[in-house]
Amino acid sequence: MLATVHCEAEWERSDQLGETRWVRGIRSKPLTAASPDGITPGVPGTMQDERWLRGFALLERYGLSWDLRVPFWHLEEAAAVARAFPRTAIILNHTGFPWDRSEEGLAAWRRGMEVLAREPNVWVKVSEFGLRDRAWDYEENRRVVLDAIAIFGIERAVFATNFPVASLRVGYDALTRAMSRMLAYRSADDRDRFLWKNAASFYRL
Repeated sequence: MLATVHCEAEWERSDQLGETRWVRGIRSKPLTAASPDGITPGVPGTMQDERWLRGFALLERYGLSWDLRVPFWHLEEAAAVARAFPRTAIILNHTGFPWDRSEEGLAAWRRGMEVLAREPNVWVKVSEFGLRDRAWDYEENRRVVLDAIAIFGIERAVFATNFPVASLRVGYDALTRAMSRMLAYRSADDRDRFLWKNAASFYRL
């Protein structure tokens, strides 16, 4: 069984606020740098922008969760936000985008993930670890998946497909079969948690 969570649920186009209340969370992309050396702290729209943070503070008031979508070089900034708002449930999308698969790049990704995972209000969506410039590789992606689960723990890890975008690199059936194979060593209860129970818990479904 898989849980499905929508970004645009088509609940009622004339009532977008009502749709947000219905799906019980938001997915907002803060401004990010194109590369690790392009970060400019405090730029409007970033996670360090005071106006952005004032808006973010409203999530707790209205009982909304946040789907966080940033590349791995912004994960420590995201951890600072999570630390400042410990009662806001946050879920990191797309496994923190481990785009750089060199040993140095993966080490930097793991460092950011470890810092973010220290905040108990943050979960991780294990999704979209395909790369733009190469084919979907089982062994390479298995390493990313197992590292992400080890860092956050199976209790805070959620499987997501990111279809239809992910279909540029892998089919739906191939992806779900690969995930099942990667997690074959886990108990049936752990697999159920990862595949749907954790998502149901996080999104209060």
